[in-house]
Order: sequence, then C-alpha cells, then structure tokens
Amino acid sequence: MPKVEQPASPIPGALKGLHLFHFDGAPCAQRVRFALGEKGLARGREEKFDSVTRTAVMGEPGRWVSRIVSLVKKDHMTRTYAEIHPNMVVPALVHDGDLYLESMDIIEYLDETFGGAPLIPAEPALRAATMQRVEQAKELHRSIRYVTFHWGLGRLAMLNPKERRQLTELAHQGKDGENLVSFYEGYSNRTIPEAVYRDHLAKLYQAFREVNSELKDGRQFLMSDEVSIADAFWSMKILRLLECGYPVQNHHPDLYEWYQRIYARPSFQNEVMGKNRLTNRAFRTKAQIESLFGKGLKQAVDAVAA
Repeated sequence: MPKVEQPASPIPGALKGLHLFHFDGAPCAQRVRFALGEKGLARGREEKFDSVTRTAVMGEPGRWVSRIVSLVKKDHMTRTYAEIHPNMVVPALVHDGDLYLESMDIIEYLDETFGGAPLIPAEPALRAATMQRVEQAKELHRSIRYVTFHWGLGRLAMLNPKERRQLTELAHQGKDGENLVSFYEGYSNRTIPEAVYRDHLAKLYQAFREVNSELKDGRQFLMSDEVSIADAFWSMKILRLLECGYPVQNHHPDLYEWYQRIYARPSFQNEVMGKNRLTNRAFRTKAQIESLFGKGLKQAVDAVAA
C-alpha cells in the first residue's frame, strides 16, 4: 500500500512498532481502530502525538501506541501535525518508521501485514463489490461532515477568525484535499444554505435505503457472512449519525440490525467505543433533547422520507 515517501515531519521516521495518530470521536480513525481490533491488535499506552522521547518512540508487542490528536484542542491545525498529515485530518499510522495516511490504505496495509481473518475478500467478484461499496462510503464522507456538523456539533465546531487564518496558512502549504478551508469558512460564518445540508442528508438517506434493501437477503454482514473493510467504513457512519439523532431503526431496520451485529463485536466495543462512551452518550442525550423540541436530525430525516 502507498506509504508517504520522505514525510515533512521527522516524527514518523523516529517511531518503532505501531503508532496511531487519532481522535476517539473521529469516524475515519474509528474505522482504523476497528480494523486493528479485528487483527487482534489492542490499544496500548498513550503518548502525546508529537512526543519523541526515548520511551515514547518505542512500540509494544501486539499493541499499538495511541497518539491522540485532539480535534477539540485543534491539534490537527498545528504546524507539527500538518507536517505529518498535510490534510490536517486523522488518522495517520506509522509502522516502524513508515507513514500511511488514508484510512483505506491503512486498513489494506494492516490486512496484508498482520494475521487474522482477511478484511478484503480474495474472491475477485466479491473483492470488487466490496471495494466499490468502500468507494461509495468515501464519496459520502463530505455528506457525513455536513450533516454531523449541522445537526450534531453545532457551535462547538465553529472556528474563530484567528483559527481560520491559521488553517488557511497551513492548508496552502499542504494539499487540503479535504477542502477544510472552504468548509470551515462557510460553516463558521453561517453562510452555507440550509438546502445544502438537506441535500447531503438526502444523499445519505438514499444510500442507506439501498444498503438496507441488500441486507434483506439474510447476510450477516454488509457484503457476505464475513466481516470486511466495507463494514468498517459504513458502521462508523451509522455510529456518528446515531449520536446526532438519526432514527436508523425507524427508517432502515435491516441496516440497524446489521449495525447491532457489528456493534457487539469485541473489536468495536474495545477499540471504537472504549474511551468514546461518555462522548457518545452526551451527543445522544443532546440529540434527544433537540428532538423533543422538534429541531433535531430526526425531524429532518422524517421530512426527507416523506
């Protein structure tokens, strides 16, 4: 899988073993942690994301070193992290000095490098269908951002003028493949029309309807009776939207039952939920309160479905 040749930061090259730069509540990082769990790799000790002390750079046998990049503290918008990940997003994985950035590439690398049941099917037709479903999930990533920021994070995700200037400066030095500058500018200034958010919600709703229909054939997981990389991508979308109040069970019952099977897996409970339970509960409580006043994501989804 493509690794980053000659990273701008000296940090990756100093690390031994397996290190994950991540944030507990970020869906892209959650899917990688799920894959790590499926490979039998548990969360190890915690280190500051930029620590390169003699002990911090060392790995742990059978575990991955957790390097939290706090999205709340805006660690991802620092020059130090931008030199590790030019798009200023999580996750980033380092294995014995080699840096991998995209979550799909990271999961493919883990699948090829570590044991356990394969997450990417070997059979050509199933493999192609699985990766097509993953690509669809990637295309919907922007829609997840718009929906969860608008109906979930609210003012918590807005950047002040100083932070927006800092983001713009760092993005100009990198790729900004996530288009964070334009998104945060519009979001923080409240200039994104409501219709844009509704359009992204409609895209998600239609995609979920499609997947829900396919699951009616009785398969246990998204592509077959075996867990795959597609389950890692799609389950984190459901987790995030449930936090925001999306009534998945009401509108997509088969999809909801599939999610419950994924949710019950030790890899999900330990590596995805782990230290994310309190935050998950807080967001779901917030969504329930908003729904009581008729202003939540539930009402928006019901309107899309009508």
